[in-house]
Amino acid sequence: MTSVEEIIDAATAEGYLTPAAAMEGPAHSAGFLAFSDLPRSDDPQVGAVDLGTGGGVPGLVLATRTAWRWTLVERGERRTTFLRWAVRKLGLDDRVEVLHEDAVEVARGPLRGCVDVVTARGFAPPALTAECAAPLLEIGGFLLVSEPPFQDDLVSSSSRWPVDGLADLGLWDVGNWRSEGATYRALCRVEECPDRFPRRFNRQADDPLWITDGDLS
Repeated sequence: MTSVEEIIDAATAEGYLTPAAAMEGPAHSAGFLAFSDLPRSDDPQVGAVDLGTGGGVPGLVLATRTAWRWTLVERGERRTTFLRWAVRKLGLDDRVEVLHEDAVEVARGPLRGCVDVVTARGFAPPALTAECAAPLLEIGGFLLVSEPPFQDDLVSSSSRWPVDGLADLGLWDVGNWRSEGATYRALCRVEECPDRFPRRFNRQADDPLWITDGDLS
């Protein structure tokens, strides 16, 4: 059976991952699972979604490290074709689905309010990531994002993930953690997310719920 490292090499050869992203991909992906309040990684009833999977980091890597049911969301047609090939090569097609859809459409579809965990790495600025992810989560579910390095976490948290903006989506900032030199953050769905979210992606980009200097999540 093909290894996830071989898949990452193939993604790099196709231009879906940079060499640097490929090198750090497995370790960086594993860092998402270091959050202490996650469901058990061997629980096959857990539903997870990865937004903007691209070349497979972190979603495809995480699918090999958990027994969860994964949905990998990718808007690019060529990347979607690659991910479906990778899922077959890894023998994961019984519990991993690849959707060639916009994240907004996915969040307004059958998965809305049904997902335990959503992951995002470099998907979009924080406000857009939160708006696309929050509607997917069930109450008590978690959005896990990778963060840029910070010197002052209190400042970074309040600017990238403001309390009022998160509250509009029914989210609460649980806090951050570090693994292998990378920083991550968890946001918990604590209240219902209003039906008006998520808005169309271009509307989100033109009028984000909050602004964070253009940083990506």
